[in-house]
Amino acid sequence: LMPLLKSAITALLWLGADGLIAIGHTQSYGTRPAGGSRRCCAIAASGFVTPIGPFCPFRSTTCAENGPLGVAMGELTGSKMPRFAEEMSRLQLEMSMGGSPDPQKVGQMAEDLYEAEQQWQRMLARMRLADDFQSREYFKVTAAWSERQGESLESVGAMMRWQADNMKAFATGGMPRPPPPGVDLDRLAAKQAASGQANMMSQLTSAQAVTATPFSGEEAAFESEVVRAEYEKLCRDHAALVQMGESYGGYDPLGKLAFLDALEAVEERWDTFFARFSLMGALNREFVEQTDGFLGSMGMSAADFRGVLREAHDLMRRDAEVERGAAV
Repeated sequence: LMPLLKSAITALLWLGADGLIAIGHTQSYGTRPAGGSRRCCAIAASGFVTPIGPFCPFRSTTCAENGPLGVAMGELTGSKMPRFAEEMSRLQLEMSMGGSPDPQKVGQMAEDLYEAEQQWQRMLARMRLADDFQSREYFKVTAAWSERQGESLESVGAMMRWQADNMKAFATGGMPRPPPPGVDLDRLAAKQAASGQANMMSQLTSAQAVTATPFSGEEAAFESEVVRAEYEKLCRDHAALVQMGESYGGYDPLGKLAFLDALEAVEERWDTFFARFSLMGALNREFVEQTDGFLGSMGMSAADFRGVLREAHDLMRRDAEVERGAAV
């Protein structure tokens, strides 16, 4: 059982980040030139990050920090998964040095993993079925990232349950279970070796939050009333679109496609606004370093992250087109 348990742990450490990639650490920066207090993560675009995609600074009621989905995400990614990742790393180190894990501790970790997987599945279902656009976008980004890793959300869940089953078997002296159909442990190990990342889950949970702001508010550009007005209008338009998206699930197919068009137009406006500041060298260097470090800690480039967002929106367009065809 020991070799199988070791393989299960290795696979979990590689797969653990996939399902949580869209709902990781909350980063914070102001949505006004100075003194802002909105919560935000950021998605990369063309070498710098802008407040777009699933980590935009404007949150729907469901995805707000104190909203139902926000609270569930915070509990899982801010508390349960970091503790579990730490225990898994310690267990992997012990086994790599020829040690034998404590069965009682492994049994408790198995129960923790069962609970985390069930909570993760509930969150995925809530995001997938929500009327709220941001919730659905979170789900599609998660699915798109998993597909890039050659996995599906279903296979990730099956792997987590299988790993928990074998950890429990080790703890109780039971018989180990074979991997789920279609799961190749050698392939997973090869992916981990090729990525050069021994512990992706630990890297995800230890990623540093972004505390710097993209603008200090003292940049010369903001002395222009035109620039300041453009910035404030962009924030208002983006926030209004997020609020409108809370009814996305009730839109007809053409309405959903029009919403995606409007959202991507706002994203392009952010790209243009940030590009101007970047060309002037006016983006906060600390902000750039922190966001680059955040993405790098999860093994992603700006192009990777932007590509995932585009694929997620393409999936949502495809859903709308399928719905449109069914209604004809």
